[in-house]
Amino acid sequence: MAPPSEQDEQASGRRHPRVNGFGSHGPTVLELSLRADLVSASIARDELAAWLVDHAWPPAHADELVLVVSEAVTNSIQHGYGVGPDTYDHPGLVRVRAEVGPGPHGFRRVHLVVSDDGRWREPAERLRPGHGLFLIRALVAEMTIDGRSEGTTVTIASRVSPVR
Repeated sequence: MAPPSEQDEQASGRRHPRVNGFGSHGPTVLELSLRADLVSASIARDELAAWLVDHAWPPAHADELVLVVSEAVTNSIQHGYGVGPDTYDHPGLVRVRAEVGPGPHGFRRVHLVVSDDGRWREPAERLRPGHGLFLIRALVAEMTIDGRSEGTTVTIASRVSPVR
């Protein structure tokens, strides 16, 4: 069996991006609705990386945010929905929303929200290994987690970046 390609991902309906609004550097909001599938973290990384390039985000900061979205999406898939390597066609969705907004002192920042409808589990119940939340906290200015029985929402504010 050949490895999946971008065409395969698009043809199978795994990817549903929607972009709203346009700023001086391209769309100000990026919205993705991704299947609860292990390949979705890769799609989220690629889409966010391209969107950050459109906004002339500094490469080091962009790399950090791409890692952050990868960790957050992976956590939703594996821990919220319990999807593993042998899980196929899980009906769950992971939603990603990124928006460029003002930061302090005339800088700008990315506001990132990753949400799912999976079952929230306290970190002590998680599968091992697991340092994703610690990694996310280390790479961003702010992070909150709203975990409820109907799903989890992770809200993130990036470190500030100069306006270009």
